[in-house]
Amino acid sequence: MIRTVPAVLAALLVTACGAEPEPPPERSERLVDLSQRPPFVNSLERDERTGEYLLTTNRGFFRIDPEADAVERVRGTVQAGAKRSAIGTFLELNLDEQGQLVGSGHPDERTLPQYLGFLRSEDGGKRWRVISRLGDADLHKILFKHDRLYAWDAVLSAMVISQDGGRTFTERFTPRGLIVDFEVDPEDPGRILAATDDALFRSEDGGETWRPLLRSEGSRLAWPAPDRLYLAARDGTVSRSEDGGERFEPVGRVDGRPAVLDPRSPEALDMALDDGTILESDDGGADWEEVFRP
Repeated sequence: MIRTVPAVLAALLVTACGAEPEPPPERSERLVDLSQRPPFVNSLERDERTGEYLLTTNRGFFRIDPEADAVERVRGTVQAGAKRSAIGTFLELNLDEQGQLVGSGHPDERTLPQYLGFLRSEDGGKRWRVISRLGDADLHKILFKHDRLYAWDAVLSAMVISQDGGRTFTERFTPRGLIVDFEVDPEDPGRILAATDDALFRSEDGGETWRPLLRSEGSRLAWPAPDRLYLAARDGTVSRSEDGGERFEPVGRVDGRPAVLDPRSPEALDMALDDGTILESDDGGADWEEVFRP
């Protein structure tokens, strides 16, 4: 596959050749329903054991093999007591330290409460069971760091933090507005960044207090190393901070609107655009390769 040329170099080449820049590719509705309200894409994870990407959207949960360009829809059920429901649409998921799936979201049927709380699956997403907070929590992101589980609960508008695998949580209210993404300092469990749709905030005390850092539309975050904090903005600009968010420097750009930014190492990043297109970078966000397009 051909790597995209960095934005500045591309602009110079276009000017020198006198050619018109190519329009960005049209967004596909194969894996997302763009007629609905966002978010279109909820989560992106890479299963290192299989090489597959795990993508959840407002159309369902998909396993994507980029080498074979193959897509398999995962049709799951969630069980709570004697009741069960299909699950997959608007499902947030992640892989825990043992490689097992955890998640949150909403049932596809009205046999269970609207908010499913914290979930776990031991068979790759076919069967889910409720661990805690059924009917009370809608976790929009789940993150494992410092032997803790961090999540943002859209019902409470709060960061919730667990030190017992998601059975119990402490709650810390976040700045006003929908938190579209958050990250935690790899060196400091109390240092948290939270992004609303138009601003980035930071807490130094585990979410007790917050202060604004900068204005940025639709920020998607990844913080794989202390000096590698990445921010992908709505316009496709990818920036990097080496000081925890005080200063960001642009490093690259993508054609499309970032929906999820997921790190594999300090320099290796995966990104899902809002139509389900998947990109990867091996050089800290400077160059991006399209590995899957719906």
